[in-house]
Amino acid sequence: MAKIGKQKRIVFIDDDLQLAARYKETLRKKSLGDRLLHFINGAEGIRFLKNTEKDLLPDYILLDLYMPEMNGFEFLEKFNKLKSIRDKIEIFVCSSSKNKEDRDEVMNYPFVSAFLEKPLSDEFLEMLLLEQ
Repeated sequence: MAKIGKQKRIVFIDDDLQLAARYKETLRKKSLGDRLLHFINGAEGIRFLKNTEKDLLPDYILLDLYMPEMNGFEFLEKFNKLKSIRDKIEIFVCSSSKNKEDRDEVMNYPFVSAFLEKPLSDEFLEMLLLEQ
């Protein structure tokens, strides 16, 4: 799914500003900070995806479930309707939820690759951006 020969990009959708700052700083230290875009809710993320040129779309979306305005579940419903891009972007749901029903619900979407516990490791972020 990742674009070969292009710099990979990640969109991080989460209302946790401290976590976003930590991820940005981690990647900045590796000269990868410009490859992470942060949005505080699903509505912002959907607007970005709808208004971005195809070759500037992210390779991955890291999505929280519980956010104001548009939560992760609502985001997945809207993203599923974006037929022109939904098969081009992998989504990792990143949540502190231990609820099995949450996991089961999001894993029903074929474009969701995994349900991961927050916070993600620095190594995982770096791997996403650097894998070939």
